[in-house]
Amino acid sequence: MFIFDVAQAAQKSLLYEASVYPKPGLVTPLDNGAHRDMNYRTFIDGAVALLPCYVNCTSIGQEMHALPPPDVLTRLREAGRQGEREMYHATGGVNTHKGAIFLLGLLCAAAGRLQALGEALEPARVADAAASFVRGIVERELRSPDRGVAGRGLADCTAGELAYLLHRVDGARGEAERGFPTALSALEELKNTQFVPFSLRERLAHVLIGIMADNADSNLISRGGIEALEEVRLLAREALVAGGMWTPEGRRRIGDMEKTLVTKNLSPGGCADILSCALFLWMVESQEQFR
Repeated sequence: MFIFDVAQAAQKSLLYEASVYPKPGLVTPLDNGAHRDMNYRTFIDGAVALLPCYVNCTSIGQEMHALPPPDVLTRLREAGRQGEREMYHATGGVNTHKGAIFLLGLLCAAAGRLQALGEALEPARVADAAASFVRGIVERELRSPDRGVAGRGLADCTAGELAYLLHRVDGARGEAERGFPTALSALEELKNTQFVPFSLRERLAHVLIGIMADNADSNLISRGGIEALEEVRLLAREALVAGGMWTPEGRRRIGDMEKTLVTKNLSPGGCADILSCALFLWMVESQEQFR
């Protein structure tokens, strides 16, 4: 039951994130944001298809709890590739959750490992255990002149790899290796909003703007260069200074930000993945069946 509960929390975090609005540049139940190849239904289909992937990742973490963390990564990559295939099948070839497969897969495996070791599933511990699986991944896959992107042609690099090669932005790999600091900060902000007189949807929208203000999102760089990243961060910070979701002026600025990102075809998908990670950690921490 534990394994399914953890996997379901990962899936629910994707469904919650998809349902948030306003969400500048991103798919919501109301519109497609800056995306032309996907919509809200596509995101739901992708999230539903990933439950077996997260079951596998949790099981791997549990079964391999006695092995050194780096040894677990090979098995997790296999589970992640299978998850990608299931996602693409469900969405008709659209990439809705590739970054979330990586990040949430690590967190699921971490929860499984800690449970098998008899340790509490506190957010910081889960994040640290997840980071242990990928220790050195930025050096191996991005920085190394022999195996990293520096030794490959631009045409062979993914958007995340290009962001590192051109601007030293290490994206999801860096977030994971550093122990999910942005996700943990977002989690604290989410918990700090529990007494405000707003719905969970509005609270999550506010937290997401905070993530956009700080996160170095490689998706933004791939769509608009480093200038796009800097612009989105600035707009998010200005919205927060104006009160974010808590004030009429803040909501107006978020609305203006939505229009700007759609017009410029900018989508902070990496920030959405971070919000999903924060939601997962929140669910694992708050539900008794995980203890």
